[in-house]
Amino acid sequence: MVIVYSGRRITLDVSKVMLPNGHEMNVEKILFPRAIAALPIYENNKVILLRQFRPAVNEYVLEIPAGVVEKNETPEHALIRELNEEIGAETDHFEKLFEGFTTPGYSTEYILIYHVNVKKLGEPRPEPHEVIDRVVVDFRDATNMVLNGSIRDAKTALAIALYMLRRGDGRDSAWS
Repeated sequence: MVIVYSGRRITLDVSKVMLPNGHEMNVEKILFPRAIAALPIYENNKVILLRQFRPAVNEYVLEIPAGVVEKNETPEHALIRELNEEIGAETDHFEKLFEGFTTPGYSTEYILIYHVNVKKLGEPRPEPHEVIDRVVVDFRDATNMVLNGSIRDAKTALAIALYMLRRGDGRDSAWS
């Protein structure tokens, strides 16, 4: 492992590796902590999204609450912490929808995505570097926002689609 850069959240490793086919190559890899995200469902059919400014793309992005799992923290604890900080939510139930790599072509980031039932909304307490607004929309509107391109965040689109499938909704009822 050759660490080229180490910052607040990411580390860049550039190493020579031997591939299973016998070829050797330089691999540029972003080392990133485990992450969580949650599709918050409120009052049975409302979805709580964030309108968050993302400096990397220099624009606001609609997305579900998410964050990293800190050292010595379980994913479930990180989930509860992030929901409380970002949208002021107290939850009474959560269930995993997905877990896997976000971008295995260049990053080690591994994410766990949950759906959560929100029992109470309070005031969000974002970190100083987070520029976010809470947006509450009907689930049907959220699915249409994925289809019309208003939601361009992959984890959010995946969470909405998987939740719809888990509920047993067909395309005709939920996506129209």
